[in-house]
Amino acid sequence: MESTLIPKITSSPSLIWVVAAIGFYILNIFLGLFMAFRKKTAQSLKIHRLLFYTLGFCLVYYLIMNQTHNENSLLDYLVCLYCITLVPFSKRWDVLIHAFISAMGLVLLPLLIVLRI
Repeated sequence: MESTLIPKITSSPSLIWVVAAIGFYILNIFLGLFMAFRKKTAQSLKIHRLLFYTLGFCLVYYLIMNQTHNENSLLDYLVCLYCITLVPFSKRWDVLIHAFISAMGLVLLPLLIVLRI
């Protein structure tokens, strides 16, 4: 891995939002795992929802910032659409399917960074 990867990410005004989204995504996945193996409470569900809204805000702001500085590709829109629409829609299905779809979203997000650099 290059030693100049982190300065490239921090110098980009749009990629920093993807890094923030990945951080919130990881926190949200760990909270979801905690809720799957422990008792679900109203407070943990509220925090889970709030973390998802924060993640969605970061991805939408990434698309806005990236459009003003560069041009968004179809892959940018598809990955953000996947994370913003399919992941919350999958919560109606089985818990394991929701976890798998969420994990796939976490795998797709760094792809946005790799393709921009």
